[in-house]
Amino acid sequence: MKAFEYCNPVQVKFGTGIRSEIGPVLKDKYKKVLLVCSQGPFHENGLYDSVKNNLEENGIQVFEMHDVEANPKLFRIREGAKICQEAGVECVIALGSGSAIDCTKAISAAAAMDVDPYDLYWGKRVTVTRALDTVMIPTFAATGSEMNRSSVAVNEETKEKYFFDSMYAKYVFMDPEVTLTVPIKLTVWGVMDILSHTYEYYFNGDRESEFQTRLSEAIILSVMRNTEKLVKDPQDVNARGELMWAAAMTWGTGLTWIGRGAADMACHGIEESFSAYFDTHHGACLGVLTPRWMEEASVKRPDLFARFARNIMNIREEDDAKAARDGVEAYKQWLKSIGAPNTYSDLAPLAFADEELRRVAQTACRVYHGGVGRMVRFEEEDIMRILRKGKIPY
Repeated sequence: MKAFEYCNPVQVKFGTGIRSEIGPVLKDKYKKVLLVCSQGPFHENGLYDSVKNNLEENGIQVFEMHDVEANPKLFRIREGAKICQEAGVECVIALGSGSAIDCTKAISAAAAMDVDPYDLYWGKRVTVTRALDTVMIPTFAATGSEMNRSSVAVNEETKEKYFFDSMYAKYVFMDPEVTLTVPIKLTVWGVMDILSHTYEYYFNGDRESEFQTRLSEAIILSVMRNTEKLVKDPQDVNARGELMWAAAMTWGTGLTWIGRGAADMACHGIEESFSAYFDTHHGACLGVLTPRWMEEASVKRPDLFARFARNIMNIREEDDAKAARDGVEAYKQWLKSIGAPNTYSDLAPLAFADEELRRVAQTACRVYHGGVGRMVRFEEEDIMRILRKGKIPY
């Protein structure tokens, strides 16, 4: 294993119905909060009112920011920071998916430091030295960003997406029950994100961290099995809880990277430029890109993909090159079995013309210093080859 430092100070409260403890836990800590909510059915299904009422019943004044869209934009963060500064908000609470969580992190930093959010993600790249406290209530199992400092947003003027590191949340309330209303299609799209983040260290080229590699394999297998359960019964609350915690265990807590060196962020590097341009769902696009990336990368590193084939896809083939090919093919068939997105047409009714894909490839190369990937480096033409494959069913 490589040398590392690790600290994750987030206090997690996990369990069915745990959302009822939000108000009692926060009542002696904050008088005014901003509740940031993602787009979704949270008003119709009563979740939003339940959380808001729980806070108010415990003497906390709630300011509101509704319907944060997927791929949150800078204007939203500016709006939230202004509310916090004018109202004297002490804590920002995210209710929803990664869009609300990313937005909340940026709002808390921009408000406390009185900086324009542009200079957090781009511009001056201001280092965050203070931020308002944050509390996360995830409603969707995907990136697991409720557990880390990273925040991603889109510059709506340039259609570029990038990240910065804020502060850790004070509390995360993980209630698997709140994910029961997430349609199975969206649940699967979230799974694509969980798996992608796990692959980023599993396939980063490291072969010296056996425990960490096996931890990644445990996460992958658990996610696959519980996704299969949810395809059969979307109301399986235990399976939903398993996915929620798996998301936290990979990218959220960062446990999979310990002692392994840098991640191979090829898929995320391409996808962030893709969804910033087309405004498509992050996890769904990863579902399209990941098997195409696997096809390309497995040729260059058949040893790593042969292990994936044998330990994850149960391939019994001694030759590494053939095992790698068979493993990727088996994985693609598994994706079909759970209804994962296959082509860009599953994401949105858009043309996805080659000239638009070229802009995506160029943006990814510009943002990530000439190309993406660590285990295997992909430059503009390599990225275009992967992107074109996403228009054709496998």
